[in-house]
Amino acid sequence: MIRALLFFFFIATSAQAFTANEEGSNFTIYPVEYDITIMPYIIGDVQDGGHCYYVCHMTIKVISFANINVIEMDAIEMDIKGESIEVKVPMGNHSLVDKYTYNEDRGKLTINLKESLKPFKDNQYYFVKMSFKKYVSVDSPGVFLVRYFDEVHNSKYIIQTRLSPSLAKYFIPCFENPHFQSVFKLTVYLDPKGDKNNQLQYTNTSIFISEHTKEELLYDKRLVINYATSPKVRLSQVAFHHSQFGYIKTTSKYTNDTIIVWAPAFKLKNCDYILNYGEEILSFFRDYSLLNHESSKVERPFTSGPINIIAIPTKLRGYEIDSWNVLTNSEIRIIYNHKYSSIQQIERMNFELAQQLSRVWLGNPGEPTMTRWREEWFKEGLATYLAYCFMTQHNHGKGSKSSSNVESIRQLNYYGFQMKYKAMFEDWHHTNDLRPLLDFNNELAVNINSKELWKQLVTMKTASLLWMVENWIGSKRFHESLVKYINNKRGTEISLQDFMNQLDQDTVDCFKQSFSGINTSKVLMSWFTHSGYPVISVQVIRNNTPNIIELKQTRFSFTGQQSRESNYLIPISYLIEKKSNCNNCYQPQFTISRPTHTFVENLNNGWIILNTNASGYYRVNYDKYTWELIAKMLKNNPFTIGELNRAQIVNDVFALYVSGDMSQDLAMKILDYLDQEISLTVWESVLSGFEMLKIENAGCEMTKLIYSEWQRFLSKKLERYNWICKPLSRDSRETRLFRSKIVELALAIRDQTCSEQLYSHWLGMNKTRVVPDLRAASYYVAYEAFKNSFTKTDYNFNDYENEDRETAIKYFVRDDLFLDKLPKGEPRPANIVMPSNPVNVYKGYKGSAESLPVTFYLLSISILVSSVLNVITDIN
Repeated sequence: MIRALLFFFFIATSAQAFTANEEGSNFTIYPVEYDITIMPYIIGDVQDGGHCYYVCHMTIKVISFANINVIEMDAIEMDIKGESIEVKVPMGNHSLVDKYTYNEDRGKLTINLKESLKPFKDNQYYFVKMSFKKYVSVDSPGVFLVRYFDEVHNSKYIIQTRLSPSLAKYFIPCFENPHFQSVFKLTVYLDPKGDKNNQLQYTNTSIFISEHTKEELLYDKRLVINYATSPKVRLSQVAFHHSQFGYIKTTSKYTNDTIIVWAPAFKLKNCDYILNYGEEILSFFRDYSLLNHESSKVERPFTSGPINIIAIPTKLRGYEIDSWNVLTNSEIRIIYNHKYSSIQQIERMNFELAQQLSRVWLGNPGEPTMTRWREEWFKEGLATYLAYCFMTQHNHGKGSKSSSNVESIRQLNYYGFQMKYKAMFEDWHHTNDLRPLLDFNNELAVNINSKELWKQLVTMKTASLLWMVENWIGSKRFHESLVKYINNKRGTEISLQDFMNQLDQDTVDCFKQSFSGINTSKVLMSWFTHSGYPVISVQVIRNNTPNIIELKQTRFSFTGQQSRESNYLIPISYLIEKKSNCNNCYQPQFTISRPTHTFVENLNNGWIILNTNASGYYRVNYDKYTWELIAKMLKNNPFTIGELNRAQIVNDVFALYVSGDMSQDLAMKILDYLDQEISLTVWESVLSGFEMLKIENAGCEMTKLIYSEWQRFLSKKLERYNWICKPLSRDSRETRLFRSKIVELALAIRDQTCSEQLYSHWLGMNKTRVVPDLRAASYYVAYEAFKNSFTKTDYNFNDYENEDRETAIKYFVRDDLFLDKLPKGEPRPANIVMPSNPVNVYKGYKGSAESLPVTFYLLSISILVSSVLNVITDIN
């Protein structure tokens, strides 16, 4: 009784806060509890295929916050039994229902009452009861049927829900305000296995968001399964699965969490990989929670009850981000098959589970007291950052045993660079949907993830900014502060401002010593409040000793739109070629906040490279003389410059060329060293850069002729890797990933040698089973040859192969459309070779770092040559 009073007190007080914060939301009636009884029927018809329906009896406990005469509920595509609809007070015998209407087109059930519901007072609540039948098909939103085949190729079916972001109204009649939280009770009735006449499919597995408490066999041989009352959840967090699946499970020896992987029984042998990987993630977070807290071995479980991971044999868009203990994903993202899983499919499988379990660790309804996030977009970004943090430790041999020491946490590097340039590719003003991160403050995570652009910006940009701050203040400080904050806020509310205050407090000494009083919160807020990112133009005045270096920041754009001076608060770090007699090259860290900033350094006629470790969320453009010094070093001794900085230089060169801020000759001169490059990170940067050439209306004014020049240029740089397009035996993860990316680049530039090898491989494998890591590329060339006959049915592709087939077709069609749109263009004039002298003034031209005197000199030469040609023409 006391528990009930406390619960209703919480509902009443939270309702006041809700109405104040959620303007325009319908809050006159609040669902406290859904009590649902489901009787599912899956019928496998030999001729017409499977079909399914379920009968449901439901009682909803509600409280009212106003005198209301009408109850309106969401319910789509349901056969509601009108005579079953009742609204009663507890222990009441008479229904308050006057009449009801169900508008199938609008999906609205309207219940008119004989007398008004009374506002909540003294535990006054009501029961809304009804029964309905729901037909389910493979195309049904929210709740759907999935067909698969067992080991003897008999058809089987499962019922599965995916209710986010707003699909619960397809599952049950409900009050679908996305902010409502209710508890759920479920009872499932399972019929015995049907005879051969009615074709009723036997099912023995039902999974819900709470654990089942008891099973009872009725006299008619029906099995009744009762589930415990769930925690308070949003409708989008409810999940129900019904099938004939089997399972394997493991229990973490540290946190006592249990992971159960569900799949068709004959496929369970291939589920060990994801089961073990999930257990490693749990162990990692257990140790991560104890960073520098060895004295307090508080081993907190992730959530109450087991974490169920269910392999659904159909195409799904990753895990539902609101799920925490019923995690559904496509079968190829859960079941590892060494014959068919490509290295890139394995990478996606690993990332998606790591990201989902990171979300669970950061807060879920199964905690004793749920950790709430005021800004859900920030939780999404942090979960992405932590997922890549785990993958970095996992892939470099640093498992849970060594990660409990903060000194052993390896920095993201490869994955940091990946997420940064995924974000940057979208984060510029080419669409009206581009928004600063703080603009998502009132958005639920399910709504953010429903739009691909928003999802990419929120997850990858937020994670990239956290990586920038980690590198700025130091990895040890960052992780200690993050873990301390999360541990201290368990069971309460987490907010972005609180987190930033904690970082400021934990790093106050380094702000005073190194950063001129600029703290983390100021840096982060300058990025969270603005969309896009800057490019820093670097101008070195070399006729002074020490040299004067001017930095100018402008908002980056590929098309020139929205390109203007900016005032991001940017952490700056740099490295120089010649360190003798340098001013502060051994601790070169400071911040800039104005459009221009000047400092001095002794470069000794060498180069300077900004953005050490490439973690800063900005691009860099140097004056032409500095670029040529960098190009010379890359050509003569490329590995003097670190891997991440080489990758950054390559990606920035492509971006600056595409935006029109760098000439093609200079860009190719800098990239000329690539035939010596051996780094996966750098070649991924090249691939990302080449994709920029396809950006429409970019400043480079792309033509077919120019595009073919870039294809030939990069094809020449890949000659040393021609062997890599041939089928070889499997190797380490790093080698497989490197090979996969090189082949992807070779296909992007339509390298003839690689295409011929891949086509021969396709034909040699009898046009079906291709080596997984070459599969997408082989399908690309196969589609070019066969077009409309290249279908899943024609070649009996499995799901792993079909995903690569669809990807190959999508990229081929996109590339063809791009090339069709390009104008042919005119051949470029022959290059004029001229000396490059050091720049002695520091005014930029056209938003770039190329100097005005050099540009004027080029223009003068061009006019002189043009005049001579005109005279020759007149003479002729």
